Order: sequence, then C-alpha cells, then structure tokens
Amino acid sequence: MRVAPWSVVLTASVLGVVGARGGPAPAEIAVPEGNGVPVITDGIFSPGEWDDAHRSVLTASVQLYVKQYRGVVFIGVRGSGQGGIGPSDLFLATPGGPIHQLHVSAQLGEKELPSTGDAPPFRFGYTSDWYANEQRRDMQEAERLEKEGKNPIEIMMATSYPSDGIEFAIRRSKLPGPRWLMRLGASALEGGKPGWLVHPAGTAERATDGWQALRFD
Repeated sequence: MRVAPWSVVLTASVLGVVGARGGPAPAEIAVPEGNGVPVITDGIFSPGEWDDAHRSVLTASVQLYVKQYRGVVFIGVRGSGQGGIGPSDLFLATPGGPIHQLHVSAQLGEKELPSTGDAPPFRFGYTSDWYANEQRRDMQEAERLEKEGKNPIEIMMATSYPSDGIEFAIRRSKLPGPRWLMRLGASALEGGKPGWLVHPAGTAERATDGWQALRFD
C-alpha cells in the first residue's frame, strides 16, 4: 500500500476550511515590474527572489507574492513552518473570458472550466505557457517509514522535498489583456493541522465574482 499523499489527506474529514466566509473583493493589485532577479521555480523562496514583489498576508501561515518581468508573471504562495503548502489550484481568467485551472501536486495539470455542466479531467503533464514546482517525495524512504508504522502525516513531512511553497511562472500571453482575475485554493498547515485555504474567501470556482484582480500597467 502506498503512503497517502497530501491529496489523500485532504479528503479526510479532519480538514478545516480557512477563509470560508465571503466578503468584499480584495483591493486590486497593480503588479510591480521586477528588478530582474530570477525566480527559480523550485519552491524555495531564496533570498532576493521575491523582494521586488507585491506581498499579501492571507493567513498567519500563508503569504501571496506577485510580480512580473519581461512578459512573465510570477505568483508565489508561501507557507510557514514544516509542511509548507500542499496540493493547490490557481484559477485564472480575464474579465468575461474562460477560466483556467492550474493544478499543482505530485504532477502539474491544467483544464479549462465550462460555465455549466461537468468539468473535463485534468490534462496532467501539460503546462501551456506556465510552470510551477511539483511536490516531490522520497518514495523509498516513505515505504520504509510506512513499514515502521509511522502515520501518513509524519511520513509526508519526513519525506517531502524541502519547499517553502509554490512558485508559478506564467506567460502574460496566456491570458492577453491588462487585467487578470485570480482565485487560489491551497492546502496548508494551520496550527499544525491540515487546512484548505480559499482566497478570496467565499468565492466560487466557476464564477469570477469577488476574485482577486491583478492589473498590468
């Protein structure tokens, strides 16, 4: 039996939902132009990588970073403490345009959400004009710890590749126009327990009302 990864842990009833209540849409972010320091999309928020970004505090444990440089938009979701950020989904659209769901877990995947009806499956391994760090694990060590009787959370935290969170790099050309709408669904540890963060709080996947607006001047 394989060890339950974040995606399996998240289906359990122990999850708390962070930011479940709705409210006014957050203030529009004017995405700053970066200073040229490269972002290596490895999930490690190295010194200097994000100093030039707009930063938003989402919870006591999660911060959001946004910047652009030479036609690429960088979005960082940083968690604090051991465990960082687990499987997550970034939803992007232009006003009136289709919604793109970018999925990050042990694999990257993407799909376009219809306004009604069943959503298509993810196209895993497909990242058209974007990339992010997959969540890697030492599976040999995980199997050893499982045989020792460790619980899934302990195994996940002990065998995951070191990571502070997720670093996205998305070409501006993927969503042409001066304004993007963004929604984040992220698994994160809050108070030492797995939780599911929605930003902006209370927003829906298939309707962009209340989503975070990003403006490119």
